[in-house]
Amino acid sequence: MTHLADDQFEDIVQGRAAEPAHVAECRACRERLAEHRAIRARLHASFASVHADAALAERLRGAGDLRAAAGHARPSKVHHLSRFAWATLAAAAAVILIAVPAVIYLTTANPASAAQAELVKIHAGNLAPHHEFFTEADPAKLTDYLKTQLGFEPAAPRVGQGMAIRGCCLAHFKGEHVGSYVVDTPRGPISIIVMPQAPEALGMHEKLQAGGKTFWADSFARNSMVAVRIGNYTYCAVGEVPHDLLTQILLDLGLTGKP
Repeated sequence: MTHLADDQFEDIVQGRAAEPAHVAECRACRERLAEHRAIRARLHASFASVHADAALAERLRGAGDLRAAAGHARPSKVHHLSRFAWATLAAAAAVILIAVPAVIYLTTANPASAAQAELVKIHAGNLAPHHEFFTEADPAKLTDYLKTQLGFEPAAPRVGQGMAIRGCCLAHFKGEHVGSYVVDTPRGPISIIVMPQAPEALGMHEKLQAGGKTFWADSFARNSMVAVRIGNYTYCAVGEVPHDLLTQILLDLGLTGKP
């Protein structure tokens, strides 16, 4: 059975394409489509809370009027912008003014948060349309693929109990290539990122003991993350699920069973 690709799901949720009959017959595609719709709904909800500051919007309107008076812009185009358009411009400016200092802070003043921001970025990228994503549910084929790309064979997820491997891909973490599995769980998708860095380098503060192993845990941008060291590599699970669930998933997936 041929499943829908990520770009097809995006066309459906954005209204560019109708939902094909295959979705009604395929549970995997129904779940993937529901996930894409949930992500789109969360994005809309996040930006719906962004409102333009009244003073900032007024300054933007004043700047437009001055440009029009100086002959640098056509008055007809400036004066007839709607209130919504000005509010949108002001909101965008406010987001930029807030976001740029935040990024600078994360990458310079707080290296621990910067590492976690990179992990969340990898996870978000895994859920977006990904041209280099290797779609495969067979763990053996996934490890073979990552071995050819990374030069070592990472432990493969072992699925069951409502979980399914979506595939894997390469990503960059701290300037190095890392491997990343994507696993669909009953609570939502997670990424398992395989990297040479020790868990301490990820800036995680909480330590957990489970299954005879030590796990590191933390949270960033609504995402939980749990990491465990296996041999020379760290396996970090990231997703919008509780820490204890990520810990149990790492145990249940069999990642701790390989030295």
